[in-house]
Amino acid sequence: MEQKPLNYQPPLPPHYSAMTTPQLEAAIAARKGQLGRGLCILGHHYQRQEVIQFADFTGDSLKLSQLAAAQKEARYIVFCGVHFMAESADILSAPDQVVILPHMNAGCNMAEMAQTADVEAAIEEVIALSGAKVVPVTYVNSSAAAKAATARAGGACCTSSNVRNVFAWALAPASEGGAGGEKIFAIPDQHLGRNTAVAMGYKLKDCVVYDPQRPNGGIRAAQARRARFFLWKGHCYVHQCFTPEHVRRAREKHPGIAVIVHPECPHEVVALADASGSTEQIIRAVAGGAPGSKWAIGTESNLVSRLAKRHGDRMVRLLSDSPALCAMMYRIDLPHLLWVLDNLAEGKVVNPVTVPREIAAQARTALERMIAIKAVQEITRTIAD
Repeated sequence: MEQKPLNYQPPLPPHYSAMTTPQLEAAIAARKGQLGRGLCILGHHYQRQEVIQFADFTGDSLKLSQLAAAQKEARYIVFCGVHFMAESADILSAPDQVVILPHMNAGCNMAEMAQTADVEAAIEEVIALSGAKVVPVTYVNSSAAAKAATARAGGACCTSSNVRNVFAWALAPASEGGAGGEKIFAIPDQHLGRNTAVAMGYKLKDCVVYDPQRPNGGIRAAQARRARFFLWKGHCYVHQCFTPEHVRRAREKHPGIAVIVHPECPHEVVALADASGSTEQIIRAVAGGAPGSKWAIGTESNLVSRLAKRHGDRMVRLLSDSPALCAMMYRIDLPHLLWVLDNLAEGKVVNPVTVPREIAAQARTALERMIAIKAVQEITRTIAD
């Protein structure tokens, strides 16, 4: 018998693709009512509107995972996001709760850029090269196994909201409650690591990129000794699509516009923007804006579209002229959501996301270290060099 991949997504029965959008919406609403409080649907900010309308909660990946853990009555947690998010929800939820991902191939390209064996080898290499204590700080946008490797090396996870405070913890002396690190290894997004280091007052020369495809990451011993931050060569393709030219065009076309970008954007873009911030920080900034204010936002299109509709008294537009969509998130659609709910109504669980116990325990340590460190509420203002 042919063995199916771990994240195998079976084809949907044909009748789902034959249903119209109104039929799908009516059927999903009916299933939600039937399943009641035993069901909790989570929708990430980047999810398409037709799906997120059915979410009981919306937010970023960490907020949703924490909300999932707080839903004591919900036996089934349907996570309309991507795989690493569902893993975090499984790690933080109760043992009797089941986390379900509507499409098992909804992954994350950036998370897949940091394979666990490579992460473990890389941490050992930079320690050997630099001769210093290196603390790994792994973005929550990573696999559970990578999070577990981070915990084993004494590090912590971070979100784009609290990464600056996690970096500060990593470099603080153990006597002050920190990790006592001399250097930080930021995994897997080089842009988040670089932008955070600069926001903390460090220089670009304090950062060096580690390429897992090259021996010793392509780093010489002298570079390793000089660097304060090692940056994994990874990125989010959605946020990397924004360019300095997009910032210049927005300012030319809309004088006085405020440009805010996600810290996953390249440093050249962040340096030209007025500020950078996580999805939650961006949402708060626009909500606090004055009527008539103008905003150009460098992050995923679905979030920007929702902000524009929510704040009709001000101009909110995407920084780029073409859409910036997460193709992985887009795999979650109404047919797959209904298919999951139909099976639950029949007493069957499809697409459960279960992290092996030992990995979950270690990954939970890295997540709990992250959760214990306060998030920054405000956007980070750009400081000119």
